[in-house]
Amino acid sequence: MITTPTCNMSLSLQEELAAGLHMIDFEQLKIENQTYNEKIEERNEELLKLRKKITSTVQVLTHLKEKLQFVQAENHVQKGKLREVEAHAGQKRDVLSRTKQARDALRIDNQKLRQNCGLLGNEPLLRDFEHRKDEGDSLKDKLDSLKMQHAELTLNTTGVRRKLEQAKAIRN
Repeated sequence: MITTPTCNMSLSLQEELAAGLHMIDFEQLKIENQTYNEKIEERNEELLKLRKKITSTVQVLTHLKEKLQFVQAENHVQKGKLREVEAHAGQKRDVLSRTKQARDALRIDNQKLRQNCGLLGNEPLLRDFEHRKDEGDSLKDKLDSLKMQHAELTLNTTGVRRKLEQAKAIRN
C-alpha cells in the first residue's frame, strides 16, 4: 500500500514534473504561436501586396475600359466618315464612267468628221495642196504671160513678114 507521504511526494513530483512539462509545452506553444504569427504577418504582407496589385489592376482596367469606349466612339465616327467618303467616291466613279462614255462617243464622232473633212483635218496635206495650188496659179499666170508674149511676137512676125513681102514686091 502506498502511504500518503509517498503519495504526496509522488504527487508533488508528478506536479513538478507536470509543471515542467507544462512549461515545456507552454514554451513550445509559444514558439509555435510565434511561428504562426510570423506566417500570419507574411500572409498579411502578401495580402497587402495583392490588394495593391488588385487596386492597380482595377485602375488599369478602368483606364482601358474608358479608352475602349473612346476608341469605339471614334471608330463609330470614322465609320460614318468612311461611308460618306465611299458614297462620294461612288458618285465620282459614276460621273467618271459617264464622262469616259461621252469622251469615247466624241472621239468616234471626231474620227468620222475627220474622215469626211478630207484635207481640212490633215495639215501637211493641206499645206502641200496650198503650195501646189499657188504653184499652179503661178504657172498659169506665167503661161498667160507667155501666151501674150507669143501673140505679140506672132503679130510682130506677121507685121515684119508683110513688110518684107511689101519690100520684096517693091524691089521686084
